[in-house]
Amino acid sequence: MLNHLQLKNFKSAKNLGVELRSLTVLAGLNGSGKSSVLQALGLVKQTLDQGESPSTLPLRGALVRLGRSEDVHFEGADSSELTLVVGSSAGRVRFSSGAKDEADTLDLYVEGDSASLRQQLNRWFQFIQADRMTPAAQYDQASTPDQQRGWLGCRGEFTVDYLQRNEGKRVADRRHCPGDVFGLDSALLKLIAPTAKLADQTAAWMQMLSPGVRLRAIPVDLADATSLRFQYTSTEISSGTREHRPSNVGFGLTYSLPIIVACLAADQGGLLLLENPEAHLHPRGQAALGRLLAMCCADGVQIIVETHSDHLLNGIRVAVKQQAIDAENVALHYFKRDVRSGESNVESPRILPDGQLDRWPDGFFDQWDKSLDALLD
Repeated sequence: MLNHLQLKNFKSAKNLGVELRSLTVLAGLNGSGKSSVLQALGLVKQTLDQGESPSTLPLRGALVRLGRSEDVHFEGADSSELTLVVGSSAGRVRFSSGAKDEADTLDLYVEGDSASLRQQLNRWFQFIQADRMTPAAQYDQASTPDQQRGWLGCRGEFTVDYLQRNEGKRVADRRHCPGDVFGLDSALLKLIAPTAKLADQTAAWMQMLSPGVRLRAIPVDLADATSLRFQYTSTEISSGTREHRPSNVGFGLTYSLPIIVACLAADQGGLLLLENPEAHLHPRGQAALGRLLAMCCADGVQIIVETHSDHLLNGIRVAVKQQAIDAENVALHYFKRDVRSGESNVESPRILPDGQLDRWPDGFFDQWDKSLDALLD
């Protein structure tokens, strides 16, 4: 598991350290630096994917496209050094380069056991970004190597293909949708998700977004593509009712599908980087996703999530209170960017076993209270 990330002269981070736990939540205003954490880890993975003993830092690649050196080098830096340090159970690995204008590939010096880090990141790695798959007539199939490693794509664009090929994969018991917690109709949930298979458990979690929904992934012959269809059922309506195109159901169903599948299918020891999983979802669905992230991490998967949702955070807090995950396994980080220096810094309130926080930094999911105070003034 990754336990620390240090950024020096990387984007808005002059010298920033971030503690990583099983579940790490990154929050803050737009442009405050939280995305830089995910991008830095994507850049490390992109670098290590070059093979053993990488000698270059590729700023534009399959996972992240950050532009050129001048785009990522901290504007107020007092040196040309650009450094990423990743701490894990295998020790610390330091990646350092010198900024070089107009270059998108930098000379790289690596210190530490990069081979062990590379092996760790190859267990199950997903970086699902905010610009995700949207409703479409059909979705591309992944290449054979990507299918073999279970890659869902940075946009989640191969999720439907993965679901079609792995619909019978067994989901660990600890990640099954807890219908009793959410007050779901037990008869309907049993009808929707009668087994531990991936297709059924994906549908089970989608009940928190749109009750009665089921989905089916269908290969499109000779097109190297897969289509997605939704059905609605109830205890009185057969699950064989007519199918609906993704464009004719809620946008959020398709948009959240890569997040749900990634969490349910992830191997223990894997790492998920998630950007704004709550987008396009009703507050109930956002809170349910928080619960899913917590349960997934409690089952041995590490997740680092960037979010703007207090509902998602509260879903995690409730999961802590109900002992679905240990409070010590959750890290909260609130990013701020100094207007004068342009430098990012972070505050890290601690979540307590009862789901409360030890403190609330100004601006950390407190807009509801501020708005209510204004209304009552």
